[in-house]
Amino acid sequence: MNKKDNRDLILNMVNFYSLINVEFIDLIPDLTNIEITPLFSKILNFIHFEGITTASRISKKLNISVPNTSRSINTLYNLGYLIKNKDEKDKRIVYISLSNKSLNIILSVASAEEEAFLERFNVLSNEEVSELSQSLLKAQNLIIKMRDLNEYKAQSKKVNNG
Repeated sequence: MNKKDNRDLILNMVNFYSLINVEFIDLIPDLTNIEITPLFSKILNFIHFEGITTASRISKKLNISVPNTSRSINTLYNLGYLIKNKDEKDKRIVYISLSNKSLNIILSVASAEEEAFLERFNVLSNEEVSELSQSLLKAQNLIIKMRDLNEYKAQSKKVNNG
């Protein structure tokens, strides 16, 4: 890609991200209740979108200090919202995922807000909604591919240098 294409791509991504944040921030379920603080909700939603992850990735991506992330993860684990699994090769690495308790809360909150959210799309034709859905899926798949290939590249570098 040339310099102009690079700039256009970055500008389009920033504009798209900003638009999605403004228009659809309410898509992210607010899971706060007696046990779940806003910070815990943020962590649970991140894990829901990310899938299996680690404390260091949560800390880095959500810009939360490592000690605060560790305390929050331990509390969520003790409350039954998270599952922890140690890496078989490197016992220092702990993978974190959502428990059924978390998934049930996320599904109940999301389904309660789904109808109001979907009303926003009533101004588009069925064809436009389908086109938007397919475009979002394509963008999602390309971004996941990019992320996975970059992670593989970084891991390969570590192996070759270490």
